Amino acid sequence: MIKALLAYQETDAKLRKIEIELSGSEERKKAMSAKKYLEGVEETLAKLESRASELVLAYENATKQQLKLKEQEEEFARAIDSLEDQTEATYLLKKADELLAKIKTLGAEATKITNEIQAVLTEYSNVKRLTKSAQAQYAEYGKKYNDLKASKKEERDAIEAELAKLKAKVDPTLMERYLKKRSEKIYPVIYELNGEVCGACNMQLSMSELSKLKNGEIIECDQCRRLIYKG
Repeated sequence: MIKALLAYQETDAKLRKIEIELSGSEERKKAMSAKKYLEGVEETLAKLESRASELVLAYENATKQQLKLKEQEEEFARAIDSLEDQTEATYLLKKADELLAKIKTLGAEATKITNEIQAVLTEYSNVKRLTKSAQAQYAEYGKKYNDLKASKKEERDAIEAELAKLKAKVDPTLMERYLKKRSEKIYPVIYELNGEVCGACNMQLSMSELSKLKNGEIIECDQCRRLIYKG
């Protein structure tokens, strides 16, 4: 039973080598990098468009308020010119100064909003430019990666055919345990006991675990989660 699984793992190592080569290839890295960027770009553009709309509305409100205040200031100026009462004139002058201060504040706010709008537009333009570049990169390296995978297909098919034959010789329950570990990116899956420690991570095993191994059982290491057998 163990020999059959070890033979399976030995052949499986060839398949894993191809998988590592493909996943670590420059073609895949660049294709995935571009794909990841493109997946988030629509949301980014939508946020920028929304922010631009908010800023335009804020700018319009600020300029409208500024115009109203300027009209009030002009009314105060005309009223002051026609007043003879010094006390009332002083009061209106004070109010006019307050309006002028508000007008200046709104002017500064409008300028700030204008600058932010420009920054958003610049970022939007950059995102669009990068999107075009990412699309070109994904198309180029996606094709290269597919070509690389295609070049490994014959070899991979042969290994998988051999694995299918070897799988039939392994106890189904044990094979299921192995494949589960494999799907969890644990590899190699099965190791031989090394004295009284796990052959993979050197964790000391308990007397109970050692007893199970002596009785021919295959246990799972609590630390590295690999399968351990006694040869």
